[in-house]
Amino acid sequence: MPNAPDPLKELRDVHLPDPISWWPPAIGWWMAILGLVIVVSVVLWVRSYRQRTRCRRVALAHLGQVKQQYAKQADDQWAITEVSHLLRRYALAVFPRSHVAGLSGQSWLEFLDQAGGTNQFSDGPGQALRSGPYQSRASLSAADLLPLAERWIRQAQASEGKSIA
Repeated sequence: MPNAPDPLKELRDVHLPDPISWWPPAIGWWMAILGLVIVVSVVLWVRSYRQRTRCRRVALAHLGQVKQQYAKQADDQWAITEVSHLLRRYALAVFPRSHVAGLSGQSWLEFLDQAGGTNQFSDGPGQALRSGPYQSRASLSAADLLPLAERWIRQAQASEGKSIA
């Protein structure tokens, strides 16, 4: 066996595998990217929603303060005046200024009815807004007006951006 070939000489040298490619990423990276996109989308949607509903939240908070003050003092004249100013400011913030700014009297009440999907301003307790803020003593109670104003603020927000003629 002296003439036998050396089997070790026929072996090839150790070779390293190809380097790991960075593309395409592993499934874990795809899931992480998808999770990040979902989180960013949700955060942007929540932020946009909060900005769209900011006026409503501020108006409802102010109306809550009016309700508390009215519960303490039961001053109908003050409450009617405050609700009138609040509804006017809210309408100017939400609806086009050209549709709201010049309204007064019956046309203002009709606008409130149309925007809120009700007839309680023209035919119900909302009539207190027609002349109540301008009288020295309220002839109507504000107790029925406060829930009506709250309902209007909540419902009129859904019409935001629509043209009310």
